[in-house]
Amino acid sequence: MKINDIPHDIKYITPYLQRGQEISSIDPVVSYYAQYYAAKLVIARGPSTKETRDYLSHLLDALEKQKEAIGTNEAITNDIVGIAHVENFGLKIFTKADNEDRAGKANKTTAKSFLAASIFLELLKTFGDLDSSIEEKIKYSKWKAADIMKALREGRVPTPGPPGGIEQVEGEEGEEVEQEQANTDLSPPPVSEFPSPPSNFTAPLPQTPRTPQAPQAPQAPQAPQAPQAPQAPQAPQAPQKPKADTTSDASPVTPVSSNKPPAVVIQQPAVPQISPPPNAVSAANIATAQKHAKWAISALNYDDINNARLQLLSALNEIGFNAENDFGFGFE
Repeated sequence: MKINDIPHDIKYITPYLQRGQEISSIDPVVSYYAQYYAAKLVIARGPSTKETRDYLSHLLDALEKQKEAIGTNEAITNDIVGIAHVENFGLKIFTKADNEDRAGKANKTTAKSFLAASIFLELLKTFGDLDSSIEEKIKYSKWKAADIMKALREGRVPTPGPPGGIEQVEGEEGEEVEQEQANTDLSPPPVSEFPSPPSNFTAPLPQTPRTPQAPQAPQAPQAPQAPQAPQAPQAPQAPQKPKADTTSDASPVTPVSSNKPPAVVIQQPAVPQISPPPNAVSAANIATAQKHAKWAISALNYDDINNARLQLLSALNEIGFNAENDFGFGFE
């Protein structure tokens, strides 16, 4: 039996398996989560036939082998890093498609990318309920993919951005999305469309159940908001290093109380005094700060400096340090 020989009654897992196979050499972690999520859906709904049960057993065996091939990786063993890893992958595809669309350059590949982004972001359900901002992006991506393909079939240029706002996904147009997707050949975008993983990728995945019990998806807090959403405070300017006093170009000054020439004193930069946060930091704040710090590390793995900065600033804010108190640095 092959992974692509999907029984008719569970064809709904096809998009996840296809996407997982497409990126198996690009990002093994996301590839694993895509196929893991597909297995989770089948188990949750209950395999109803012997054919489905046999296929599920084969899929779980394949996941076990994939886990062994990957080895140890923090994106698998740590829930928070896993969420950030999958979310960053999906958001990169979404952002590329969205920028292309808003620039008025939408084409069939753009529609495919939007649809792929919606599928990758949906994998975050593996960790628990989705954050509202992720749900909106999934909904918008599906609608946008259908809207672009509809425009191309009608021989007109796709309208950039969300006409009437993202709320327009609701109601009539929202109901048309599934039909549009069914009528549209949206094969996946070429491999080059997907972002590459960090170069230091290695690692063993968690045990995959071999019996028809739901894979034990790691329990995690709500999926984080999209990195572009939060507005973090501006990082403060680094303190200016005081200039050293010199006598070569200085104008003569009047001695204060001695006839002796003043000694040349080279001032040292003020040593910052780190003040404690104004209020006690709760365990919840510390936990949230740790999450932001780990997301920052994940962003740096992708050379996403801006997102890393935002996440670190958010972590500092959680423990009481922000621009209002100079991030806890006082100078004497």
